Amino acid sequence: MKKPAFWDKQNSFLQKLLTPLGCLYAYCVRMRFKKNVPYQPKVPVICVGNISVGGTGKTPVCLKLAEWFQKNGYKVVFLNHGYKSRLQNVIVDLERHTIKDVGDEALLLAKYAPTVIDQNRGRGVATAEKLKADIIIMDDGFQNPTVIKTMSLIVFDGEKGLGNGACLPAGPLRESLKQGLKRADAVIIVGEDKTNLEGKIRKQDPFIPILSGTLIPERLKIKKIEKAIAFAGIGRPEKFFDMLKREGILLEKTYLFSDHHVYKERELKEILNYKGFILTTSKDAVKLPQNILKKVTIIEVSFVFKDEFLWDAFLKKGIQ
Repeated sequence: MKKPAFWDKQNSFLQKLLTPLGCLYAYCVRMRFKKNVPYQPKVPVICVGNISVGGTGKTPVCLKLAEWFQKNGYKVVFLNHGYKSRLQNVIVDLERHTIKDVGDEALLLAKYAPTVIDQNRGRGVATAEKLKADIIIMDDGFQNPTVIKTMSLIVFDGEKGLGNGACLPAGPLRESLKQGLKRADAVIIVGEDKTNLEGKIRKQDPFIPILSGTLIPERLKIKKIEKAIAFAGIGRPEKFFDMLKREGILLEKTYLFSDHHVYKERELKEILNYKGFILTTSKDAVKLPQNILKKVTIIEVSFVFKDEFLWDAFLKKGIQ
């Protein structure tokens, strides 16, 4: 599903028409937390979530978190809901499970640390604890009330910010900024803040830590590429393409697919006929059969904080 254009426009007719439904949606999210008895984890649980739909950069932030904890001697286990997965409450096995079994994000996370998928986050945390996790990193689930989180981080796309500021379906928000910040321990802005998001956050909460950073590609591969084509089926493919252009790559053509898109060989025929470099993301790569993987160049993307010292100090304080 493509995001409606009016979600980025203030006071459009459709926004005004759908605002009552947006208010109802936000109310339902708020009520979920009042009606639930959450699971109390035995180990710290860090939730990396968002309050807006679409790609904000959650998964790269999760991987950055895992890297930090692993370097500091902690055993990390990821918990993911398993987008459209046919299995639940399982530990991802890269040798056995497919995208239909566990979803694309879970396959990607499992390359870096043991990963549990379960839409019931409380039950999923209990399974992760059986793996003797020191830290459980929950990819998404900020609006999920079934488990008590030790720390909750809200990730924003700096370029898109809050969109029109309205809740679904009138806008891209799952809940209001004010409501979300009440449960958050920090905010992470990915990319340049082009909508004065920091100012809007400070207006609601003057003291919440705001960390910022950017996505960077694997430069060893980038240096060898002058021109190419690229395709992606992530939350916001334009973010990936823009990053490649900033690295000086001439993209002769780009192909956008919906988030979590499962590729069929016939729809990639034109792309695979290209004689030069064909670039895609690591999240897309887990959805490609081996014969196609041989023809594409996977660009690994890392999240880097602008102030690594501040990030380091924040995490050390948060897990004490």
